[in-house]
Amino acid sequence: MIFDVDNEDFTVLDYSFSKKELFLLAKFLRIKQEELPEGLSSFYRTLEDSIYNSLSLEEVKRFYS
Repeated sequence: MIFDVDNEDFTVLDYSFSKKELFLLAKFLRIKQEELPEGLSSFYRTLEDSIYNSLSLEEVKRFYS
């Protein structure tokens, strides 16, 4: 069976991340951002936006330092 990975209508994963998981994933992806495949750039931007929107500016600075 062959899957069309470019098919945006095909849902493969339905998962609710905890806040801790999101923060750890965001921090990890920030460190590895130069190595991310192009196909993950939208996911990475969305994740960072959600982190930025849930923290104050001071918290963001502490989180990413």
